[in-house]
Amino acid sequence: MNRPFTERLGLTNAEFCAEPLLAWIHGEDRHDLKGALDSGEGRVCARVKTREGDWVPFDFHVKTQGGVSSILGLLHFDSDTSDRPAVTDPSPGRTALQETLEAMARIVEAKNPGMKCSILLVDPETERVVVGAGPSLPAEYNAAIAGLRIGPMVGSCGTASFWNIPVVVENIAEDPLWSELRETAEIAGVSACWSHPITATDGKVLGAMALYSADPCAPAKHHMDGLEIAARMVGLAVERSRLEDQLRQANKMEAIGVLAGGIAHDFNNLLVTVLGNAELALNTLPDEAEATPLLNDIVTAGQSASELCDQILGYAGKRASATEPLECNSLVKELRGLSQVTLSKKTELTYDLEAEPLGVLGVRSQLGQVIMNLTTNASEAIGDNCGRIVIGTRAETYSREELRLRNPDAELAPGDYVRLWVSDTGIGMPKRIQAKIFDPFFTTKPAGRGLGLAAVLGIIRGHKGLLTLDSEEGVGTTFSVLLPRAPVPSPALPPSKPGLALDRARILIVDDEAMVRRVLKRELEAAGHSVVCAADGQEGVDVFRREADSIDCVLLDLSMPKLDGEEVFRELRKIRRDATVILSSGYAEEEIIERFHGAELAGVLKKPFQEHELLDKVAAALCRTTS
Repeated sequence: MNRPFTERLGLTNAEFCAEPLLAWIHGEDRHDLKGALDSGEGRVCARVKTREGDWVPFDFHVKTQGGVSSILGLLHFDSDTSDRPAVTDPSPGRTALQETLEAMARIVEAKNPGMKCSILLVDPETERVVVGAGPSLPAEYNAAIAGLRIGPMVGSCGTASFWNIPVVVENIAEDPLWSELRETAEIAGVSACWSHPITATDGKVLGAMALYSADPCAPAKHHMDGLEIAARMVGLAVERSRLEDQLRQANKMEAIGVLAGGIAHDFNNLLVTVLGNAELALNTLPDEAEATPLLNDIVTAGQSASELCDQILGYAGKRASATEPLECNSLVKELRGLSQVTLSKKTELTYDLEAEPLGVLGVRSQLGQVIMNLTTNASEAIGDNCGRIVIGTRAETYSREELRLRNPDAELAPGDYVRLWVSDTGIGMPKRIQAKIFDPFFTTKPAGRGLGLAAVLGIIRGHKGLLTLDSEEGVGTTFSVLLPRAPVPSPALPPSKPGLALDRARILIVDDEAMVRRVLKRELEAAGHSVVCAADGQEGVDVFRREADSIDCVLLDLSMPKLDGEEVFRELRKIRRDATVILSSGYAEEEIIERFHGAELAGVLKKPFQEHELLDKVAAALCRTTS
């Protein structure tokens, strides 16, 4: 121990050595320092007791060489850290960004002795303050300014963030910018505040960084220059953190997409078998047979399972159904009765719909699911209390910047949109719940699956739209959906009659699932066709090469081992350029057609399908080749 060490503590060398080292260490830090001493390696910030009973932080470095442990104690660079935990034991739940911002704030304080630093970020959607760091400011002060809305006259940081300019307040007690926040300043014991905006590389304001003085005073040039440099560094750190979050979210959604695609493929193949065999059995039975209603129930359940499979694909933003022109107000009205059933008698459901018709391009069942899901969530937020839910629509036009403000991560084109919202007067959500609410499998319900809002988000992304959330604890929640506006649909034409007449044809089925091949073969042969089967892509190419002249149509699965549907399709066209090929897949027809753009597919058959859909698709494809 050197003399400056003991003098800083107000003790003599003998007095300090009279007790073990750990006896002088603050109780909250003792465990960490003991751990470093026992292991012989480590660095710990620990508080040491002075003669007067105060606590002074020191950085202790423990190192072992040749079996002998040494300890070095250095005065910590920041003397106002009485509440700071050991650096080797970061607070649970703190993010890497929070740790970085606190470290930056402490560095700025070290360069400006006697002053305190804070970093305040701005929520881009609500324009409200989020405390990034304020290590030397009282927790009561940080709590008081969290959630404040920035504006032209809201303290130093709120004003700096609003105007994107540095703001200097030399005397908080007299400056009008602090007229509503003077009591808050008294909590922190500060009398002057100098702020500089924090910006991203594109100039967008992310928040503000501030230096506080206990006495009224003006900053010197080096104060503001240093604050500007620090604010730029903070901006880079915040921007990098957000980019990393986006990357993590993208990777998560990609993984779910792979999972959803695999589930959909296997599930749809099972449904093709179930539906096909049930319909074949129905064709052999009279209507009055005892098994007929049982088989009809199987067909109905299979169709419902198909819709569930479409929802699974929706979780990853994949469309499993074709879009169609829809009128948004009509869709909302169609669901009125169903929406009312989900509510308690204490909940009032009202509508605020745009007077003019609103056209969108979408999948009716999926957008209906979105409305019902959001309405159900709103009802559960109100619970058994009295409350109100509003479902509304508006036609709105957004610039690129306005869309970025709603969601900086969304890549939407400026233009006309339909906004659909569901708001409630329920309990609202804290920020920590809002941050996870769209995560797959996250739920606040005791027995929930946490898939509802993940599905909603996936559906809206699949529709090239945007989903936003605005919630405040004790006030309520609003979910808003933006969808690109489209022409209002014309009245629907009467559906054409199914079951096209067709002569016998020779059809090649290429599918890696034996059960699917069997049921398709039975259905086609029952309709009078001749069928040959291949168990994978390579076998399909080999069969077609041998028998190309006699094969009228190929029913080709998209997802197969060895050669997938795309590869097989190219090989078939090399063998015979006019080969008639129908692709079968669990994805939407328009998605497959876009994927095979310009390839002149004879048709797309969406799995699972019923017998009449299969026969109609084959008939239509063969009619094209003979016309």
